Amino acid sequence: MWVNLAAADAEDADKLSYKLITTAICLARENIPTALAGYDHEAVRLVTPQLPPQKLVFSALRLSLQIVAFTNPRRYLNPPDIARLRADISRIRNIHGQAPEALFRLLGIEYKTLGETAHSNPAAQALTEALSQGERKVTIVVVSQRNHDAEALAFLSFSFDKKGYAIIKA
Repeated sequence: MWVNLAAADAEDADKLSYKLITTAICLARENIPTALAGYDHEAVRLVTPQLPPQKLVFSALRLSLQIVAFTNPRRYLNPPDIARLRADISRIRNIHGQAPEALFRLLGIEYKTLGETAHSNPAAQALTEALSQGERKVTIVVVSQRNHDAEALAFLSFSFDKKGYAIIKA
C-alpha cells in the first residue's frame, strides 16, 4: 500500500484514515501479504516489509495516527495524462517542420519536468524503498487524497504500469 499521509483538513484526514484502515482490513481478510509505504508532504514516514494480516491492520492503525493536516497555498488542477503526453510526443516525432519540432521540444520539456518533479517527491522515495525489499512484481494500492502528490502519482503510476505492475487506486 502506497499511502499519502497529508490531508487538506480534518475531514480529508478522516476520509484518508477510513480508506487506509478499510483497505488494510480487506487485504488482511483476503490473507494478502502487504507492505506499507507511507509518506507526507515532507518525507517518507514509514516503509515496512511484507506484513502478515494481523500486523498489517495494526500497522495501518498506527500509520493513521501520522496523518497530518497540511494547508497548501497552491491549487491543483487535474493531474497530467502521462499516457496521452507520451502518445503526443511519439506522433509529433515523425512530423517535419518548424512548428512540429518546436512542439516536440516543448512536450519533451514537459515530460522531463514531470519526471524530475515526480522523482523528487516523497511518494517516489517511499515506493522505491518499498519495492526494493521484494523481487517479484506486485500490485500497488494507492491511498491518497491527491494533493501535493497528484503529478507524482500520475507519472509514477504510468511508469510502473509500463514496467508490469498493477496499480489500484483506493
